Amino acid sequence: MRLPRPLARTRQESTITLINIVFLMLIFFLIAGTLTPPMERDVALITTAESDRAEPPHALFVTSDGALKAAGVETTAAAYVDGLAASDNGAERVVKLAADRDLPALQLVEIVAALRDAGATRIAVVTEREAP
Repeated sequence: MRLPRPLARTRQESTITLINIVFLMLIFFLIAGTLTPPMERDVALITTAESDRAEPPHALFVTSDGALKAAGVETTAAAYVDGLAASDNGAERVVKLAADRDLPALQLVEIVAALRDAGATRIAVVTEREAP
């Protein structure tokens, strides 16, 4: 008895596998990634030769003419610290201050003093690493 020869299977490309991998990568990057607010366009950060990497801050920006901006809106030191106090429920009030490199140092010291007087417990100056 002679058996019929089995039909050759045509190999189909499966795009479902590729789509699943792309979706898994998309979900991974959505979970692992963080969205950060854009930096102020008017502020060119102070550069440092050596600094540790840190995530982009939710900072209080100071333009070269001394204007304070938070999330693109002009503010005052007292209003900014009051906003921190309302959102942190009594925790330490840390101000991340991103000052323009053309801001005079005396004016920066006055702004830091105003933040301290307004109730900031810790003030960190945000800089960017100098390109090699």
